[in-house]
Amino acid sequence: MLENLAGAHLLIILVILALDALALVQVWRDRRRSDVVKVLWTVVIIALPVIGVLGWAVNWLFGRAADRLNRSNGPAA
Repeated sequence: MLENLAGAHLLIILVILALDALALVQVWRDRRRSDVVKVLWTVVIIALPVIGVLGWAVNWLFGRAADRLNRSNGPAA
């Protein structure tokens, strides 16, 4: 099965698998998300490896940016 793959193809596959694994670990370590959201992200990442990781990364980056904005604009007392 793998005899027709060039080295570059294998490298791309390994990078995608590594990004998928990283995304899944980050999804399940996130304490702010419910288990339902974690399961949905897991299904998306596994079913659509490239698109799922990109979607998760954008969501994660926007979530971090929103957290920073919320911290910097904390309650004025």
